[in-house]
Amino acid sequence: MSEPEAGPPLRWSPADALWIALLFLVALLLQGLQSQNYFDGDTGYHIAVGRYTLQHGILHEFRWTPFSWLGAHYADKELLLHLLLAPLSLLDPNLAARIAGACMGGALLSVLYVILRVERVERAGAWALLLLLLSGAFTHRFILVRPHVMSISLALLVLWSAARGRWALLALSCFAFPFAYTAWHLTLALAFIGAAARLLGRAPRWWAPAPIASLCLALGVLSHPNFPENLSFFWIQNVEVLFQTAWSDRPGFELGGEFQPFSPMGLLRYCALPALALVAALTLQLRARRADPLALAASAAGLGMLVMTLQTQRFVEYFVPFSLLAALSSLGLAALPGALRPAQLAVPALGLSFLWTAALGSAPLHMLAGRSIIYPPDVEEAVQQLIPKGAQVFHCDWLTVGEAMLALPDRRFLFALDPVLFYRGDPVAYDLWCRLLHEPVPKAGDGLRDVIHADYVLCDQRPEWAPLNANLAADPSVSGPLSVGPLRLWKVLPAGADPSGPPPATLPAPP
Repeated sequence: MSEPEAGPPLRWSPADALWIALLFLVALLLQGLQSQNYFDGDTGYHIAVGRYTLQHGILHEFRWTPFSWLGAHYADKELLLHLLLAPLSLLDPNLAARIAGACMGGALLSVLYVILRVERVERAGAWALLLLLLSGAFTHRFILVRPHVMSISLALLVLWSAARGRWALLALSCFAFPFAYTAWHLTLALAFIGAAARLLGRAPRWWAPAPIASLCLALGVLSHPNFPENLSFFWIQNVEVLFQTAWSDRPGFELGGEFQPFSPMGLLRYCALPALALVAALTLQLRARRADPLALAASAAGLGMLVMTLQTQRFVEYFVPFSLLAALSSLGLAALPGALRPAQLAVPALGLSFLWTAALGSAPLHMLAGRSIIYPPDVEEAVQQLIPKGAQVFHCDWLTVGEAMLALPDRRFLFALDPVLFYRGDPVAYDLWCRLLHEPVPKAGDGLRDVIHADYVLCDQRPEWAPLNANLAADPSVSGPLSVGPLRLWKVLPAGADPSGPPPATLPAPP
């Protein structure tokens, strides 16, 4: 099924097992850069989905966010991550996140290591570690417990197997991608790049990657337990969220900083080293005057992801590994100056990259230690007593809904993940939510009762929610607020209820 390898058969040794164990250990240790609470709010959502998957099986609706499009049209675009998190969700969420992050990060580093070993790149372990030093922005996203880490591993396998004619691995990777990540069209792009590289490199069966990837990707999409809703979700995430909202600056929607481009200084700090690796790859290929399918494919993928990264900084997560693979697969193509061997470059590259990232590119890593726990045990216990199961909660910050789901299981929230899904599900409720947060709304309680059917309003105590607090304080049909640690809780009274009576007590903040 694959092309014959040049040279003697590759021999694996105990040293390879030790290197892979070390790479998993490094991934685990990097999880320690996060504070006592996982850094990314989406992590809480994924753990909550893992918990609900453990309790209810494969989900076909998401009744915990009834105003989101996912409420009635649920499609689990990260099913593999949620299956990984399902048994871990019985643990403390922070411990579960660290274990899952170490598993995905270790797998990514191991995939790169194995590819380099099969390519007979000397000091493959050191080169795999270099991936973590080329860009602080990449390493930041590597540490996040989110499904893109899993997708990077699959993307590397798709590109390598397409370029090298490993048809069974290509088929398996393309089939698995729709279960792991939403951007499964990436597999087709990488397969076509691999096919073009094989054509230029005059490899046999150069045309094979495209039909294999197309067929196996289609089988994966059709086999997904949420088909055909996964097709609709694919369109929402990749067209409506990215192109029609993030890249068009759609008014009324805030998707977070990761959809913004790097500043010029950010490009220098976080993209200079991988760009240098890409330039080195192209230089070596031109000097060699011969086309190697893998070097060509990795360089083309790296250039494509560089263009995407200039538009949206989150694509650095693909730009860095493809650029490194391009450089390493090009090292053996042309003679280096003097008697220099490729293996001799590994340690200097590690040292220089460490110094660069430590001096200029470490800000994203320092950010990881700055996030506090929103629901410590005493606050979690208090809100569980105050908000009964089944209640509808109006939540201000969509980035922290996942943590609210973990602290308040079996309560209902407006939406999770991103605002586009809320707008898709109920544009009238979305408009009211936005207006309540940002402008004066007379009789806010009426809208909360009649449009959103909210029983409670739960927000953290930040100055940016001042318009909402003013709207609620001006309406006697909304009782509160109660201060519960870092949170502020309001109760929406039933229509016609008598709001008179003593003011609500204020719970002491936890130490």
